Amino acid sequence: MYNDRIATLLAETKKAREALVKSESRLLRDAPDANSGDYLRNYATCLLNRQVDIYDDAVFLLNGGRVSSACIVSRGMIETYAIAKLIGDKIFKILSEKDGAESLDECDKVLLNFINSSRIKVSEQEKLRDRIFDPNEYTFTPEALQRMESSLASNEHVMNALRNLYKFEMKTTGAKESRFMMIYDILSEWVHPSQTSVFHHYTPETHMITTSHGPVHLHTAAQLNCLEALHFITDSMNMHDWLISISEEMSQRAIRRRLEGWTDMLRAVFP
Repeated sequence: MYNDRIATLLAETKKAREALVKSESRLLRDAPDANSGDYLRNYATCLLNRQVDIYDDAVFLLNGGRVSSACIVSRGMIETYAIAKLIGDKIFKILSEKDGAESLDECDKVLLNFINSSRIKVSEQEKLRDRIFDPNEYTFTPEALQRMESSLASNEHVMNALRNLYKFEMKTTGAKESRFMMIYDILSEWVHPSQTSVFHHYTPETHMITTSHGPVHLHTAAQLNCLEALHFITDSMNMHDWLISISEEMSQRAIRRRLEGWTDMLRAVFP
């Protein structure tokens, strides 16, 4: 049963991966015509690229018999998909409920929180605030120093994205327990130094596990959970296309706002 499921997942994910192509993102800082939608489009491209890399690396590790490392890598597939869904949900909600400049301002704030999300940068600005270090003793760009002094960095915690994904799954399926959460939690056992990743992994006598489906090898079960996580790549393109459609709506509103600004300026000059 396990081997059949593994074969099915591998075939489906391989087919999905073959249809995906990585694309380079753009540095928009110096692009005068860049608007809010362009930034979301850039971010969506980066998220898709990351999912492609995670899949390729995890399968490479599985093929090399490095099951433990494959589990560590493949968990990132669920996290990346969850982040893509959360930013899409948040911006879509704003665009659905509000219009005009107000909607774009709120969308921009959400988008920047995700793009600039960095736990270490938040930690740096907290240390600067608490005078734990003197910025004059280090080299910072003016932008970095301004960010720290103004506490502009954010940290969009991945657990919020995962909870959002689990909630959506249970609402869709009607289940009382999230299957995605179970897969993530099992892979987390391999990510952290735990009984599974340390003692069981390196003790062959513990590798055969008694289950309701009969005896199953520890590494076979791990491989299955890796592929269950990697299976999110079968919906990666749909998620990407959804984010692109949201970015197009943001771009249209940004263009309208710019045109309205020009119209107001002309009215002021030629009343």
